[in-house]
Amino acid sequence: MKSKAVLHKRWLLGTVAAVYVVLVLLALLFLSACHRAMPEQATWAGTIDLAQGKVHVPFRMVLDLRSGKPAGYFLVADEKTPIPEITRQGDSLIFGFSEYGAEMRGMWNGARLNGTYIRHRTRGDTLLNFSAVPEVASNIRTEVRSSGAEFPSGKYQVFFEGDDRSQSATLATFWMEGETLHGTFIAPDGDYGLLAGNPSGGKVQLNRFTGWQAIAITLEQRSGMWTGNYFFHNDKPRGFTLSAQADIDSLPFPNRRTTMKNPEAGFTFEGLSISGETIRSSNDRFKGKPLIVDIMGTWCHNCLDSGPLLDELQKQYAKDGLQVIGMSFEISDDVDLAKKNLQLFKERNGLTYTMLFCGSLEDENVNKRLRGQLNNFFAYPTTLFVGRNGKVQAIHSGFKGPGTGEEYQAQIREFHELAEKLVK
Repeated sequence: MKSKAVLHKRWLLGTVAAVYVVLVLLALLFLSACHRAMPEQATWAGTIDLAQGKVHVPFRMVLDLRSGKPAGYFLVADEKTPIPEITRQGDSLIFGFSEYGAEMRGMWNGARLNGTYIRHRTRGDTLLNFSAVPEVASNIRTEVRSSGAEFPSGKYQVFFEGDDRSQSATLATFWMEGETLHGTFIAPDGDYGLLAGNPSGGKVQLNRFTGWQAIAITLEQRSGMWTGNYFFHNDKPRGFTLSAQADIDSLPFPNRRTTMKNPEAGFTFEGLSISGETIRSSNDRFKGKPLIVDIMGTWCHNCLDSGPLLDELQKQYAKDGLQVIGMSFEISDDVDLAKKNLQLFKERNGLTYTMLFCGSLEDENVNKRLRGQLNNFFAYPTTLFVGRNGKVQAIHSGFKGPGTGEEYQAQIREFHELAEKLVK
């Protein structure tokens, strides 16, 4: 009897174990079925958190992970910003923004990509959480339809809280396309980039995320006046009010415009090319040639916008001897990193003109190379139009990108006119 009981007990234990194994296998099969593979090619919708998680900025991106060299870009309305470097390791994705000293690290969990955007700086890193899903299954986009709500339209002067109103030189411009409000702020050193959002009930949040920029502008109508806050990364929001102005320009005040300290002296420059060659303004290749010298940085989004126009000018007027030189001041003084960033910058925009690494953004370096020759240097980019005699004929501070609409087109015409004067 005792042996039968032992055998029965062993049988029961074996049966329970077998059932347990089956249940575990079924659970694993279920979990495996729930864990979908990361899409090889898709449009994604996501949000990134600003202001310590208090503001959620929606974004869209297109990724193609099918080849050994993945590619992709961010979308703001119809504007595309390429992602310079994408690395995939299994369910992990890393986006590199070397020029800006930033990266995004995300992990696919079978349903969504969750991760962190990191901006590296010597004074400390900025961390922003993000999440994204393939757009076919997207329920993350929270923009609402306007339902006939009022919205800002046209040009406005921007008055930031705490600033001297008499010294305000920033404007805003807004326009509607369908049910989406588009707009940007334009300062003397350039625009903030194209932002977009959907107004509702007298309120709207305009958004921009490109890897370089993470921005939100909230607007609310109060007593017939538009007020709001400007959010950038985790910085403290800046409150502002808008004042409608039909005719307004973002040019700096006359006493703040960039000029040559000695108009009779030629502008001098020196820098390291991508190939490692030291190039100077005194080189024979520049003597008697009209030049466009662009003071820029690969981290600067306005410089991304101006690069293609400068390349177009060099190609169009090359027969007349015009040469374009980009003087790049970088976040770091690391020479190898600077060469890499300049190469990425050129490849992304298909640029052919000469680009020189001129050191870091540290005041000591900038003062030595630029402020010793220029009064009131304040903007990246700053573009100098230099005649055949070596003297600076015109200086243009900042750059207004495609998001400014007609102002962008007017600026293109201005640059062409200045180039034509140089080559005559």
